[in-house]
Amino acid sequence: MATNTSKCVMCDQQHKTPSSEYWCMECKESLCSSCKERHSLSKERGVHTIAPLSQFVPTIVSDLQQFCIDHNENYQHYCIKHECLICYKCITKHGKCDQVIPLEEVVSNVKTSELFRDLEQSLKDALENIKRIHEDRENNFKSFQTQKRKISMEIEKIKAQINQHLDELKEDFIKELKKAHHNINDEIQLIIASLKDQEKEMEHCDRTLQYMKRFASDLQTFLGMREVQSKVTDTETRLRSMIANESLDNVGMKFELDDKMQDILSSVKTFGSISVTKSPSAETNMFNKKTRQAQISVPYRMQSIKNLSVDFKQTLDTSCEWLRGCSITRKGVFLFTNYFNSYKKLIAVNTQGKTEYTIQLSDPYNAFDVECMDENTVAVTTGKSYKLTQLTGISIVDLTKRKVTKFINLPGFPYGITYDGKSFICCVEDKDLHVVSCSDYSITTIPNTTLPRNSYVSSRAGMIFFTNPDSNKISCCLYDGTAVWEFNRGNLLHTPRGITVDDKGNVFVVGQDSCNCIVISPDRKQYKEILTRKSGLSSPSSIFFNRIKKQLLVTNNSSIANVYNISYF
Repeated sequence: MATNTSKCVMCDQQHKTPSSEYWCMECKESLCSSCKERHSLSKERGVHTIAPLSQFVPTIVSDLQQFCIDHNENYQHYCIKHECLICYKCITKHGKCDQVIPLEEVVSNVKTSELFRDLEQSLKDALENIKRIHEDRENNFKSFQTQKRKISMEIEKIKAQINQHLDELKEDFIKELKKAHHNINDEIQLIIASLKDQEKEMEHCDRTLQYMKRFASDLQTFLGMREVQSKVTDTETRLRSMIANESLDNVGMKFELDDKMQDILSSVKTFGSISVTKSPSAETNMFNKKTRQAQISVPYRMQSIKNLSVDFKQTLDTSCEWLRGCSITRKGVFLFTNYFNSYKKLIAVNTQGKTEYTIQLSDPYNAFDVECMDENTVAVTTGKSYKLTQLTGISIVDLTKRKVTKFINLPGFPYGITYDGKSFICCVEDKDLHVVSCSDYSITTIPNTTLPRNSYVSSRAGMIFFTNPDSNKISCCLYDGTAVWEFNRGNLLHTPRGITVDDKGNVFVVGQDSCNCIVISPDRKQYKEILTRKSGLSSPSSIFFNRIKKQLLVTNNSSIANVYNISYF
C-alpha cells in the first residue's frame, strides 16, 4: 500500500477530505463509501475487488488524522517550536514562530530516512528485549520453584542429620550413664557387704557377752570382756574411717541438660528464615543496536557546531614530564598521569592550580591514561611495559587511600580508557577494543576495532568513539562492532590521540603532529578546528570534556595543560 490509506484518492483529487473506508485490490487505492459505489460501477475499470480497509490497515494507521481538524484543510507546514502540523489557515497562529517549515521537508523520503531506519531498529530491539526478558522471567519462575524444592529437601536432610546426631548423643550418654552406675553400684555393694560382716560380728559379740553374763565365771567374764572390747573398738575404727573417706555418703545421680540442647528446646523457635532476595538480571539490560538521535515527533535538525565557542580559562603546571592522560572528578579536581621513565605517577591538581597529592605508580605498575569511576576511584592503564617486573593491564586506584586496590590483567599493552557507567572500554595494542565489566571483571572484545599503540577511546549513548594515530582516523561504532561512521582528514588532523564527547554528542579530538583540536558533529557531516598552536597547544596528547562545568581540558607533551570554557549559542 504505497498510497495514503486514510484519504479517499478520488475525493483528494477534488480537494475534499473525507476519510477512506475501503481498498481496491487492483488499483491499490483507498476509497470513501460514496466513491466506492462509483468505482464499482465504472465500466472501464471492470470488476475490481474492494474490501474494507480494516482488513489491511492497522488501527494505528487508519486512525491517523491527516488533515486539520480546526479548518478541515490539508496540512502544508510543520512548526518545529510547537511540534505540530499546520494547514495554511493555521499559519496566522504561528506568525511569530521562526521555525515553520514546509511539510515536504519533514515527510520527504521519510521511509528511507535515518529516523525511519532507527525506528525499525528500535522496534526490533524492543521486541528482542521483550522476548529475552520474557524468557528470563520464565527461567526465573522455574528456578524459583526449583529453589523451593531444594530448600524443602535441605530441611529434611538437616532434620535427618539432627535426628541422627541426637541418636548418637543419646547412645553415648546412655553408655556413660551405665558406666557411672556400674562403678558406683560396685562400690556401694562392697560397702554393704563389709557392713553386713561387721554387723554379724557385733551380733556374735553381743551373744557372747550375754552368755558370759549368765554362765561364765568372773575370771572368764573379765578375760572375755577384753576380747569383745577389742572387736568393738576395731569396728568403730573402721566405721569412723569409712565416714572420714566419704565411703558412707549418700550417692545419687542427677541429669543436667546441656545449655545448647536447652536452646533447641527453648530458644530455637524456627528451623531458619526464608528471605526473598532480588538482584538485577543481566538479561534485563536494554540492548539497542541503534541509538536514535532525535525524537520521532520532531524533525531532526542537528545544532551546527559553528555555534560552538571556545574561550581560554587557565593554564595548569602539572610538574609532569610526559602528560598522557587526564580527567576531572565531579568536585572539579584535575587528574593527570605522568608516563616518564621510572617516574610514573598520578597527580591531582585543584582548581587553583596547586598539586593536592601524588600517587606513585612505578613498578610493578605504570601510568598512561586515567578515567574516573566515581569521586574516590579511578582506573589507570599501564601503557607499554619496559620491564619484566611490570604488569600489563588496568590499575584500580583508591584516591582516599592513595594506593592500588585491584589490578586487572590484559593480554596486551593498554592505552586509552573510558568508563560508560558499567564497564571500562580500553584500547589494547594490536587487538580489538576490550570491554571490562565492573561487576565481575569479565572481559569481552568489540570486533573490527583493532588499534595501534597510543590510541584513545570515549563513549556516549551506546556508541564508542576511538582514534587511530597511525592511519589518522577517528571511528564511531556500536558495542557489537557495527560501524556508524569514520572520519579521516589527514590534511587537517594528523596523528589523532585523545578523544572526548560532550553532552550533545559532539566529538573533540586532538592531533599531536598537527598540533590542533577539532570538533566533529555527531553525524560526522560537520567539523571545524577550534584550537591550534596559537591557542596554547604543543603536541597535545589527551583531552577531557567536563559535562558539568562545560570545560575542555587539554594536555600537551610537556608539563602544561590548558582549560577552556565551551559554550553553545
